[in-house]
Amino acid sequence: MMKRTIAALIFSLSTSSVFAAGTVKVFSAGSAEPKTLTGAEHLIDLVGQPRLANSWWPGAAIAEEKATVTAQSQQQALLGRLAALSGEESGESAAAINALRQQIQALKVAGRQWVNLDPDIVRVSERGNPPLQGNYTLWVGAQPTDVTVFGLISRPGKQPFMPGRDVVSYLEGQQRLSGADRSYAWVVYPDGRTQKVPVAYWNKRHVEPMPGSIIFVGLDDAFWSSEPEALNADILHTLTQRIPE
Repeated sequence: MMKRTIAALIFSLSTSSVFAAGTVKVFSAGSAEPKTLTGAEHLIDLVGQPRLANSWWPGAAIAEEKATVTAQSQQQALLGRLAALSGEESGESAAAINALRQQIQALKVAGRQWVNLDPDIVRVSERGNPPLQGNYTLWVGAQPTDVTVFGLISRPGKQPFMPGRDVVSYLEGQQRLSGADRSYAWVVYPDGRTQKVPVAYWNKRHVEPMPGSIIFVGLDDAFWSSEPEALNADILHTLTQRIPE
């Protein structure tokens, strides 16, 4: 009887372990197709893989399957709100919103999980090594060599990263589109942190973005009547969910 009880307990524990383990698709630099890791019970089982040892962890991102569905739904809702706002406007204002909408539509987003992925941190932190339950995707690679300018500006896109260069200098030569915020911009760092940066002549501050950052020029609160602050917040949220390139 005792042997049967012990055997049943061992089977129960091993079965629970199997069901608790996560499956992770890993997109890494130099690989055209993702690798699939099964049986990862905790985060360290993933980020501690030897093949990922040379990765640039500040820009890595991990997303969970159900959260990704939510993030993509939120992106579509945001696009719908911007389309409605464009329909309420005309001329340069409508064109500016349409340009912003096209940029957001081009983003690929995922349900990013907010956890430090640096193996050195994960190894020494019990709370920083959560169990992996379900299906995940990890994007990890080399350090980027550019900064992306985004939003209500004339020439959105990538610019070469230069050490010592600040947000204001990355925006030099850019014309603000109708209704753009001319006093502040936002930096979205590769790890998902955001920072509001003064950029006007009367309040500018020297802030240097990391490589892989996004500099976002949003809507001016004083210009738009349709909740520009909430729209800016939702755009920022979408940018934090962007899949690393």
